[in-house]
Amino acid sequence: MYSDKKSILHLIALLKAHGIENVVLSPGSRNAAISHSLASDPDFTCYSVVDERSAGFFALGIIQATGKPAVVCCTSGTAGLNLASAVAEAFYQGLPLLVVTADRPTAWIGQMDGQTIPQQAMYHPFIRHSVQLPEVKSDEDEWYANRLINEAILALDNQEKGPAHINIPLSEPLFSFTEESLPYVRVIKRSSPYMFDNTSAERYVHHISQYDKRMIIIGQLPEGVDTDILEVLAENLGFTILCEHLANVTESNHVIKNFDSILYTSAEKNIADYIPQIVITIGGHIVSKRLKQLIRSEVCEHWHISPSGNVVDLSQNVTEIIQATASEFVNALADTARKLPIQENSYKQSWTKHSSVIKEPKTDFSDLYAAGELIHRLPSDAVLHVANSSSVRIAQLFDVRVPVCCNRGTNGIDGSLSTAVGYAAASYKPVYLLIGDLSFFYDINGLWNRHIGRNLRILLNNNGGGEIFSTIHGLKKSDTLPKFVTAEHQTNTQAWATQAGLIYLSANNSEELDDALNTFTGKESEQPMLLEVFSDMKDNTAILSTYYRSLK
Repeated sequence: MYSDKKSILHLIALLKAHGIENVVLSPGSRNAAISHSLASDPDFTCYSVVDERSAGFFALGIIQATGKPAVVCCTSGTAGLNLASAVAEAFYQGLPLLVVTADRPTAWIGQMDGQTIPQQAMYHPFIRHSVQLPEVKSDEDEWYANRLINEAILALDNQEKGPAHINIPLSEPLFSFTEESLPYVRVIKRSSPYMFDNTSAERYVHHISQYDKRMIIIGQLPEGVDTDILEVLAENLGFTILCEHLANVTESNHVIKNFDSILYTSAEKNIADYIPQIVITIGGHIVSKRLKQLIRSEVCEHWHISPSGNVVDLSQNVTEIIQATASEFVNALADTARKLPIQENSYKQSWTKHSSVIKEPKTDFSDLYAAGELIHRLPSDAVLHVANSSSVRIAQLFDVRVPVCCNRGTNGIDGSLSTAVGYAAASYKPVYLLIGDLSFFYDINGLWNRHIGRNLRILLNNNGGGEIFSTIHGLKKSDTLPKFVTAEHQTNTQAWATQAGLIYLSANNSEELDDALNTFTGKESEQPMLLEVFSDMKDNTAILSTYYRSLK
């Protein structure tokens, strides 16, 4: 019988799944539930060593003899400190020692309770990776614990071998052994540093062919991906390929960029038809919350392409980390795919058909209207910067045919203006920034420097506050919304722009916007420009809502 603690059940199941068999156990009460669960399972070879100092080095001897990882497990408090010498030795020898320390509940650290010390990251800097598991009280806690255990085990051999640490806080009661079997656990695998040969590529292609619903999602990628390669993956492997403008993938009949609108317009009963069986994610962040929710559904397999090999589990169901750059992976896969005949399937056809009927917004004067007019008039050699958070979302509703940059690493509003200014200072291309008022004013010091290039163009949608917050259903009922959330204001930028040496333009309606854009997107100017578009927050919200309703 196993412990009923879910963090322990996941630990035991994942040790087995990753093929770790040898365990050194030191006695204690706080780790007794772990020791019992391991020693009761015949798949583990357990050794009892009382002195933790000796236990750690004993485990190193097992690793040296077998060439495989081994576990050393101890109770809380100074017991874990006694393993430090062995951890340091494992670090410098490059030996895959997995240290499992039981711990008291976090709330009791520093409260004069027995054998309670700060144990999280206690072996820094002599450790490849250290995690602290949550005490599992929800499904999200369970997913988090599973992911952390996978991360720690994978860190034992990530190009360099070495020790990893799992710290497990455990609350009383400790000694309830009621589970007869281990649960199904999600196992995350990782490829070795990704060097494709014909055999390995064929193996991946064969595995993909087991599924009918195949999807590739391309997140933020400054350098993009070759569309010719993507067409091979779409035609010869039958992939549905989704990406946002931040992926910087040029137009292709096989790339779907309006997927967020597709998901919005799909009735709830039909959304299951769009869930992939296998999904491959490439690149960085994606903006669409609907797409994130879709791939958090019952996906059979999820491969994430990670140049660093780090575990990234946005979908909460990743099954394999493939250590490669985006170009390495897609090029190698395409080399094998070219040998296959062109494929079509109903899943891909459904996405393509739905995409073809989604139209760009055609609305009354608003910040949405202004964004569309700018995007339609961008010079072919331009670069478009978009700020968080409304700007990047409304830009996605239009067909953008120039490179796109956005600070989506952390998704904050700070720095969007400064980043565009810096880009323009280092480039001869026309640099256009689409930005909202709160983002602009927050980063107003971005214009306070000597390096404002004349190639810089800023379109500021000034609707008098943080409009995106007014669209959140729960916040609409708060009487503090205008002052403390949307931060409504009546500020304009004319004085700032003029003092910073920018040509200042403004528009209050579609006629004024049309006239201003002729100058704003026209021939090269000796000065940078700022076009401030004034609109009404409530009108903007209604217009955007009307557009989405029209799609249905």
